Amino acid sequence: MKKIFFTILVILTCILMIAPAALASDERNYVVDETGTLTNAQIEALNEKAAALWQKRACGMYIWIVDLVPEKYARTINDLELYADDFYARNSLGHGDDKNGMVLLLEIGDVAGERDYLLNTHGACTKVFNNSARERLLDDNIIPLFIAAFNNGNFYKVADTFFDQVEREFSQSIIKKRVIKLAIVILLPLLIALIVCSIWKSQMKTAKIARTADNYIPANGFNLTGQTDLFLYRTTTRKKIERSSSSGGSSSSSSGRSSGGKV
Repeated sequence: MKKIFFTILVILTCILMIAPAALASDERNYVVDETGTLTNAQIEALNEKAAALWQKRACGMYIWIVDLVPEKYARTINDLELYADDFYARNSLGHGDDKNGMVLLLEIGDVAGERDYLLNTHGACTKVFNNSARERLLDDNIIPLFIAAFNNGNFYKVADTFFDQVEREFSQSIIKKRVIKLAIVILLPLLIALIVCSIWKSQMKTAKIARTADNYIPANGFNLTGQTDLFLYRTTTRKKIERSSSSGGSSSSSSGRSSGGKV
């Protein structure tokens, strides 16, 4: 009986030790290469980057490399999206209840015509990577490397750049949100205060320049009761007169009066 109990205990212990390791391995399987193009070391390095994004951004980032897309899914972009959606759902990918994440599908086999590629987003990742963000990520970074990889065989660089650019896009999105919040918290109140002050200032400008004296004259006119001339300045002119038998001088002022004196 003791031997049976000990055996069961050992089996349960082994299961508990193996299960978490297997689960962790499944969670870190962010790169699915059905073609064997990437080496095990490259896949491990890519998985480490994807795992960091999983923890930091709460978003699953996956790369799916296939040889050929089935013909029925290669007809239109909508069909290709269904193909990627089925892969996403079949493997229970994504982070959290909303299955936040994205998958980059790359077709690298020999096909007649153009090879397919797709960046498919799910859950909250769609808010960060909207249509314009996805097109920018593909056109500016992924597609040029993807095309070059068919000549140099460096498909690892395509996958590695994808994870780097995803992290960069997340960082820029956070910065944009912070700038918007800062504008709302600081700039908006300042703008409101400026508008209020401008309104108050305009209300204080009640005095206006009068073009006529009508505002200063009573309605019934006014009676002039007195008049006074007030001279603020005085001008004196002197003229030299040769001495004669008489002495004296003359002066004139702005008042019109004359006064005499001795020299």
